Amino acid sequence: MNKLLLLFISVVFFSPTYCQEDSTIETYSMLRKIEEVEIRQYKPLLFASYHSNSRLSDKNFYFRVLADYIFGANEKEEKIAMTSPVVIRLFNKKEMLFRMPAKYTKNNVPKPNNKNIEFVSTNYNQKAVIKYSGYSNEKRESKKIEELKIILDENNIKYNNEFELFVYDPPYQFFNRRNEISVTIISEY
Repeated sequence: MNKLLLLFISVVFFSPTYCQEDSTIETYSMLRKIEEVEIRQYKPLLFASYHSNSRLSDKNFYFRVLADYIFGANEKEEKIAMTSPVVIRLFNKKEMLFRMPAKYTKNNVPKPNNKNIEFVSTNYNQKAVIKYSGYSNEKRESKKIEELKIILDENNIKYNNEFELFVYDPPYQFFNRRNEISVTIISEY
């Protein structure tokens, strides 16, 4: 990772404008565990989303665009609490999503200055999730996707094949990192 970006992220995460007050709110409940896979029920959530056709895999750029929005690049110049995990939709041009704190809806969330940031609402849904630690990369993500597929297939659990990466920790956290690969279950479990 670029040292300047790492410095930027470190300053942002340690600055008073960064707040994880809403990160402690449970967004899901675990329904069942099958080997290393958790089957979870997720509540409806609202996300700020960004992806671009011109920078298909530049996660650092995507992060900067969304971070800029939550640090005040919006119509109200309002600072929005940073929540975790950051979601990367591996199936959709590596679209990145930041979950909006619970107090926001599509009606009251500040309008972004960047017209390419969109808002995505989800309904109640069930996901199968497999955890892993360390820094994520395409090789580790592919390995975990395959592990997840094998367990779901062995248990006759149908899924939509649209895998997401959940990143819980800032890049300067070297130990006890938490990442997850998830996929939506098609028929409720």
